[in-house]
Amino acid sequence: MSCDSSYAYVSSDGIATHAMMNGITATNLQVPTTQNFLGGNAWKIPLAPAVAATTTTATDGPIGVAVNGVPIFNPCKQGGCQFGDTKVLGELDVCNGHAGRADDYHYHAAPTCLMAGKPANYWDTHPVGWALDGFAIFGYHNADGTLAGRDGVCGGNTSSVPNAPAGYSYHVTDASPYVLSCFRGTPSPDLANQAAKYRPMRQPPVTPFGVSDMTLSTDASDGYQVLQFTSAKSFVSTEDGKDSYTNAAGSYRIRYKLVTGTALAALLAQPQNNGKSLCWNFQFVSAAGATTQPATSYCR
Repeated sequence: MSCDSSYAYVSSDGIATHAMMNGITATNLQVPTTQNFLGGNAWKIPLAPAVAATTTTATDGPIGVAVNGVPIFNPCKQGGCQFGDTKVLGELDVCNGHAGRADDYHYHAAPTCLMAGKPANYWDTHPVGWALDGFAIFGYHNADGTLAGRDGVCGGNTSSVPNAPAGYSYHVTDASPYVLSCFRGTPSPDLANQAAKYRPMRQPPVTPFGVSDMTLSTDASDGYQVLQFTSAKSFVSTEDGKDSYTNAAGSYRIRYKLVTGTALAALLAQPQNNGKSLCWNFQFVSAAGATTQPATSYCR
């Protein structure tokens, strides 16, 4: 965290310390990787928010950042709510998060696993996160312990809460839109420039499809992270968007690991990786260990 006269800057790598990706039942096979929300790319939170004369639509993408540095998005799929609610569609894990098209982890609803680290009433008076307009996001209740009311404007209320700017506050709920429906204050420039914070490094491997038994773990033998899932139907995946690999119904693993040392230097020296700084090795195997498509490296 740092501040100037106008903003607080929240820097992070975008990775939660709680378990991620467990329990997803519809997936596009993205995985959580570290992001560059650091320095000049940190999230800007206005220090002196005020209720604005007009509200601002909570557009597709980030609407705030949780106190663990993980972005919070609106409830909708990429492209808009006409394509569906990510939670209703089963695209979120048990913590209400998932990995997006930039292999970035983010929440679309109340960050329940983050909140589970404190007594429930802690979040009545301590922010779960901060909206991009500078107003705080709290738990399910007001400071006095009563269930937080949601107005017909942006889904927050004007009740007074310690540790927060006066005038307005948002509260998470289990009903869509889960956090906020619009911004009651004036958002920071990050709302308009959010796309500049993300650098997708690979084509979406598939369009979302139904899965079961999804888990993300670390293989202690080699340090690879392992996203495992089961599909009841065959599916087609891609490495670069121009090829395709047919996978029969069954259980699969996507294994990935950050590249370091001389191997990283060799990858970054390749012309297609000019200007990039991080790379990951990816392996694609069945649960039995058989290769399902060629191993490759992706960089951003």
